[in-house]
This record gives sequence, C-alpha cells and structure tokens, in this order.
Amino acid sequence: MERNVIACLDDIPLSQIQRYANQSAIFISAYSQGFSGSMAAWANRNQRYHGHQTLDGSESKAAYA
Repeated sequence: MERNVIACLDDIPLSQIQRYANQSAIFISAYSQGFSGSMAAWANRNQRYHGHQTLDGSESKAAYA
C-alpha cells in the first residue's frame, strides 16, 4: 500500500500540490478569522485575494456583505 501511495503522488505535478496547499492555507486563514464556509469560499475565489496567504478579516467580511 505504501508503494502505491508513493507511486500515485509521484504522478501528481508539483505545481498542482502547491496550488492545493496555497488554497488550503487561505481557507485555514479565513476560518481562523471567523468566516463561515461560504464566506471562506468567496474569499478564496475572489481575484483580490489570489496572491495572498492571509486575509484581512474586517475588510473582506465587509466586501462579502
């Protein structure tokens, strides 16, 4: 089983793994600032936040409303 997992991970491009990690970091940041699930998804999709790892809670909550 371990060999299968390693083989599968080797088939995934590093850029795709990095993108997933970055998007996860944005969701973690949003949840830690008190965002709901839909607000966190909005912040993750919003073009303004694509290049950032953290969100300004008050500003982005006001923009979502």
